[in-house]
Amino acid sequence: MRESGIWRIISTGAKDAFFNMALDEALLHSCQNGWSPPVLRLYLWSPPAVSLGYSQRTSKTVDLKRCRDRGIQVVRRITGGRAVLHQDEITYSVCASTDDFPQLGHNTLQTYQKISTALLESLRFLGVEGEWVKPPSNHNPSSRHPGQSKPCFASSSRYEITVGGRKLIGSAQRRFSLPSVQGTRRSFIQHGSILTGKGEQSLAELLPGDLAVEKMRRTLENSATDLEQIVKRRIEPKEMASALKMGFAKVFASRMEDSEVSSEELEAASTLKEKKYLRDEWNLLR
Repeated sequence: MRESGIWRIISTGAKDAFFNMALDEALLHSCQNGWSPPVLRLYLWSPPAVSLGYSQRTSKTVDLKRCRDRGIQVVRRITGGRAVLHQDEITYSVCASTDDFPQLGHNTLQTYQKISTALLESLRFLGVEGEWVKPPSNHNPSSRHPGQSKPCFASSSRYEITVGGRKLIGSAQRRFSLPSVQGTRRSFIQHGSILTGKGEQSLAELLPGDLAVEKMRRTLENSATDLEQIVKRRIEPKEMASALKMGFAKVFASRMEDSEVSSEELEAASTLKEKKYLRDEWNLLR
């Protein structure tokens, strides 16, 4: 198949929650402004963290004291979706301008489907046969109540990846239309969490006090799975990165080039971390 373009693939290892979200936004800005081709970034979280969906109310989603007592950071994403505990998982983000790369889809569901296809192909390189969840005909991605506290891996929705009916990869996306000298430019960022172990079940212990911990733990255990359960061994980040590189290259007929964060992107991320992601005004929507 003829190559349709070049992607950057960036692996940044384990970083704190606030830098992780700041860097993703800085990479999105690079794509929005036409300074970068599509970016696939892979990373871990140290210390563990809970990320909240853009519209979730903190008090209905997570118990901040329990998180503090356990050394777990809490950060708000710029993408939607629901709470995720980043522990025993690998996070991916995809940023791109859909004006420059229309093959990534013209709306939310098209882009979900295309990225999910690449994720399924990537899993095959690990010997895992997954499937996506088809959206219902009356699906409305904005219909969810913004204050709901149910965790991301407690259920599956549109084009998320399951194995044996249990969720393996949860994703959230947000699209932007921004004015520029060339006119309105359209872009998106999609976050996703690939479970590698059972750590996500611990999120049940971090939910608000009026929720039944054991009931939610059982819900998470029954509704989610992880790579270690599936392949009966630990999948290391480098192996996952290699599989994703091959899967995305095949599906998008593109060359995936290993890349570093530029000095400009790093500076932008440092500023965003300091002025946005470290601040309660951003993270603690009441």
